[in-house]
Amino acid sequence: MVLSRRWNKFWIGFVVGIILPTIIFLLIYLIGYSEASFVDFVKYSSLIRALPKILSLCIVPNLAVFYFFLNKEFWKSTKGIITATLLCTLAILAIKFFA
Repeated sequence: MVLSRRWNKFWIGFVVGIILPTIIFLLIYLIGYSEASFVDFVKYSSLIRALPKILSLCIVPNLAVFYFFLNKEFWKSTKGIITATLLCTLAILAIKFFA
């Protein structure tokens, strides 16, 4: 019960939902494209229209965290993950259509 009170907070789900895709994006850069600078990687990905696709893949691990919080019945944390995922999705749509 103590664990549920500690982890069942909206802001925890929100922070995890924002930080996890960021870490995944950095890992994609470090593993596959570390010979180029980070800025060049982002510019080139944007130029070939791959940036929205890469960012979309970075959001997928949020699904695992969502189900973890859901199985533990951490309803507030689940809402945070959903909110963060929706904000990331809106950002990706903005990049796709306006960049």
